[in-house]
Amino acid sequence: MLVLKRALNIVALAVANVKDNVLEGLSHLDIIDELPKNLPNLEDILGDKGIGLYTDKDSVVCAARLGDLLSDPTYNRTEDISYGNCERDLRKLKGFSYKASGILFAFIRPDGSVIVTQGNHRSTMLWMITQDSNVRIPVNLNFHPEDISYDRMIEIESENHNADCAFRSTQDNDSKFKSAFFSKQPWALDIFRFLSPLGIGIAGTLQSARFTTRSYNYITKARKESGDDIVKGVLKSFTSLYDDLENPDVEILGNFVRAASVFVKFFGKHIKEIDSNNGNVDSFNEMIQYYFRDMEIQLRNARKAGFPIAIKENITQADICKGSKIYKGIELFVCRFISLYNEYVQTKDWKISGRNSTAIPLIEGKEFANFTSQLDPFFRSTLADVAKAPVIHNK
Repeated sequence: MLVLKRALNIVALAVANVKDNVLEGLSHLDIIDELPKNLPNLEDILGDKGIGLYTDKDSVVCAARLGDLLSDPTYNRTEDISYGNCERDLRKLKGFSYKASGILFAFIRPDGSVIVTQGNHRSTMLWMITQDSNVRIPVNLNFHPEDISYDRMIEIESENHNADCAFRSTQDNDSKFKSAFFSKQPWALDIFRFLSPLGIGIAGTLQSARFTTRSYNYITKARKESGDDIVKGVLKSFTSLYDDLENPDVEILGNFVRAASVFVKFFGKHIKEIDSNNGNVDSFNEMIQYYFRDMEIQLRNARKAGFPIAIKENITQADICKGSKIYKGIELFVCRFISLYNEYVQTKDWKISGRNSTAIPLIEGKEFANFTSQLDPFFRSTLADVAKAPVIHNK
């Protein structure tokens, strides 16, 4: 089920969120040029529309009062306006410039509300300078048909918003996804459909989400590298750790998923051998459950029972994905999975094929050499050391 939200007044948000000391610090600044001349007022356009002077296909530039402008957080970053960036830009420009601001874009909904699809921050900046909800700003006004469905209305607005934000570096991943999703961009619908059956949502678009992810681009990369089946298997293994929790509210790290998927794909032959040689176990899934959920409690229980065992905290996604001063590529994260897997198989005393000394052979096997073959010899040696070293939790 999609999450639809109520449109919010841009000025009311600024009043609630901009601190008095910030406004005081901007009090010496002003509007540095003039509103374009001869623009009709927004309310006059609405009156003319009511008597049939404009059709649903028309578009007209008008002067709108700031206090009349709303923004829809369903697809826009209404609740995440960066007031700090607004302050920074006002100081840089030494005030508000209509010429620099250009023209906002908005739609009139059948209920008469004016929804800004491009211009949240510019509207906010003008209010921060004037603190006047009646001051006007140029808006390219467009009309929805009276009989339009709500879903279609959101789609049209988000398409326009997406056209503005898709190439803006200031838009974060969540904002870009929401805009692309509600405008039905194929790539956004594809990743939504892939993740939603697993209870993983992006940017609040899945109401029933038990997990979230912001780094969905790395999950998309994992699918291209390792295939949907492997990525889905990795996600099922990890999300199943929280089956006993009604609302775990855990963020899935894309690079964690990507590294685990590359590990399963590249070293799948050895994983299958371990499984088949030891009673058809699911060694990868068991390893995930142990290190990321069960290890600490099992060690504590053993210590309570009298065994002189050191307590180790469970491994986290961040422990897998932390970079190093020397190397930060995905191969580093994969090598940590190799370390965990080899350690787990050894702890379980499972049968290992042939003359290999570890489940994933680092010396005897060709797979690890092939895995690092494209890297500089120095990095190959470094990664081999990582694959041999224990993975520990960093607080």
